[in-house]
Amino acid sequence: MKRRTIILLSLLSLLSLTMTGCRKTCTCIKNNGTSHTFTAEEVKAQNGTCQNMKYMYSDGTVNPTVSYYSVCQWD
Repeated sequence: MKRRTIILLSLLSLLSLTMTGCRKTCTCIKNNGTSHTFTAEEVKAQNGTCQNMKYMYSDGTVNPTVSYYSVCQWD
């Protein structure tokens, strides 16, 4: 009986971890050192890659000729 309880609790904890999992964010650092984060959904809706988000301004506008951020990377 103890063994079943331990197995059941282990499975429940594993299930809860998979349900809450981590969420990736694309963090872009501006030239002045401040940063802005984009969700994976925002990245997918725009360019599909975090690297290309450096051309997206925080208000949602995109200008492919202007780099608003010095670097963008997944966290």
